[in-house]
Amino acid sequence: MKNFNQKTVAVTVLMFISVIAPTLTFGAVYGGVTNNEIGAIETILATSWVGCTYALIGGMPMAVIGSTGPILIMTSALRSMAEPLGIPFRTFYAWVSVWLLIYTFIAGFFDLTRYVRLATRFTDDAFALLIVSIFIMDAIGDPFSQVGLLRLFSPDHKSHQDFEKEDPEYNYLTTALLSLFLGLGTTWSIFFFRGFKFSSFFCSQMIRTNVFDFAVSLAVVVWTVVAQLGFSDISVQGLSVPNSFEPSFSCCDDTCSTFWPDDCIEQEARTGVRPWFADLGALNGKNWVPVMAAGPALLAFLLIFLDNGITWHLINHPSNKLE
Repeated sequence: MKNFNQKTVAVTVLMFISVIAPTLTFGAVYGGVTNNEIGAIETILATSWVGCTYALIGGMPMAVIGSTGPILIMTSALRSMAEPLGIPFRTFYAWVSVWLLIYTFIAGFFDLTRYVRLATRFTDDAFALLIVSIFIMDAIGDPFSQVGLLRLFSPDHKSHQDFEKEDPEYNYLTTALLSLFLGLGTTWSIFFFRGFKFSSFFCSQMIRTNVFDFAVSLAVVVWTVVAQLGFSDISVQGLSVPNSFEPSFSCCDDTCSTFWPDDCIEQEARTGVRPWFADLGALNGKNWVPVMAAGPALLAFLLIFLDNGITWHLINHPSNKLE
């Protein structure tokens, strides 16, 4: 209980908000890329247990664990490889993960991360610019996907089609304008609340510090209340949260090789859901696949090594004054 104070509570709430939103978003994208073999439930489960485990034994508890764009691209590539091989995607993905675990153990044994120190300030700044650009584009409008507030002004956006089915009088411009108003309002409020720490508001430094610590949480709560009370009659796109905690892949039959309801529209109910664990032996007679998976796993290892290594190098820069 020694470290249970407003600082740790504020950081905990901030991390929850910062992690749960992209986790659900990436889960939805994973579902589309992998035909729901990996979905929101899987990303939530993986992010939670890996994040907690890494915070306890990883040596850098400040590093936030979560899905990233490069890993999503790698997952999509692995699925594209599994289909022509004629083996289940999750089996191939599991064998790649086994090799990836071996590579990371070898890297840890030989302390290969020490070479990350050779990265220059230019490399750090370029990587930071890439991360910031991705977040800004995802928030405002990504030119390469349908993500972002400005994308809602397009009548062809997927969310508009869903709302039009529920409300025949739905106006997509109203929703787009309100979403932009809420997004910019939340961003402005965060900077406004963070400015309290060194402002003349309130006579207590403790109150100003608390407002500063909970700036993000306060902004989210305030504008959520504004949306729910002031504009309750306007449909706004939100995060898609699963109704139950179970595997995302629903089966059409006992073989669980087809997805319900997309692959069996005429079927009223699903047969069940896929198992939580992948079957490493489901190779369809291709016993060479476990060895072949070492190649894609090496590429995945290099991607993760550079992604995480430069992030660590960036966090531990002397200008951050970490102890």
